[in-house]
Amino acid sequence: MENPKTWARYADFYRASPYSAFPQEHKDSAGRLPFHMITVDQRDQEFTDPAVPEAVLALPLSAEQGNSWAWDFGNGWHRDSAEPGRVLVLPPDGSSQWEVRGRRKLLVLTIPSKTVKQILGPSVPDHIGEALAPLSDKTFVDPLIQPLMLRLWESLTGAHATDRLLVDGALVTLVSHLIQRAGCVQKVPKYVALPPWRLKRVREYVEAHLHEEIDIATLSEVAGLSVRHFSRAFREEIGETPHKWLMTRRTEKAIELMTGTKMGLAQVAELCGFAGQSHFTKVFKHVTGHTPKRWYNERKRG
Repeated sequence: MENPKTWARYADFYRASPYSAFPQEHKDSAGRLPFHMITVDQRDQEFTDPAVPEAVLALPLSAEQGNSWAWDFGNGWHRDSAEPGRVLVLPPDGSSQWEVRGRRKLLVLTIPSKTVKQILGPSVPDHIGEALAPLSDKTFVDPLIQPLMLRLWESLTGAHATDRLLVDGALVTLVSHLIQRAGCVQKVPKYVALPPWRLKRVREYVEAHLHEEIDIATLSEVAGLSVRHFSRAFREEIGETPHKWLMTRRTEKAIELMTGTKMGLAQVAELCGFAGQSHFTKVFKHVTGHTPKRWYNERKRG
């Protein structure tokens, strides 16, 4: 089936095309780095997928014996069995034809090229599709990609305050690993230090939003850098990771409140942006060596 319409997202095509006949569930990223995921129960098909500005990863979770799929990106047909755990990568910006035989349940991850650029920053390949093309000739088992995709799917429905951080971190790891696995020779990025004015913007943002959830993608955006570049530059400048520095700053603020006010520990934890009192206790003890209650009591005795 030909699809002349231009699609910005593979997920939108999936809902509107003959794929809509297959039971499916969709989830969008809960973090700062946009992406989309789909689970779908597929069966025999012969479809044509349009070019979209997204890399697509398809991972069979289960499949009937004898499953197979064949695909053509315009350079000839490739055929392989659809075995659980064997991932297939579809580079962005290219249409494809498909012949699928047998039933299988797929987990699909779509990553916009804009997200890849946001993650890789100055070291992003000039042509993302060409960089990922070596991964599209056959399916493969990867000990890192499969658990990351499964963890991403699980975290998109998570209710924990740190799920957004986990989602963004997992996606950064997955994209970086894909580029390395494809054998892409990345451009050597021009080194840009984290100058005082960028660091000042980060500090001011954190002080104004310390009571809120703050993730590394937000801090990178405030600094005007990619996640990868910001993480490296911040560590070189400050001597610790952004997350560790943020937890230390939350603890310092908690100490200020515990010293200068009569607030309860639960209220202090909330005002300092901790996910809960148990999270507050864990981080506080890691930074100071004491639980908040013990620290407070010892200070009173002193």
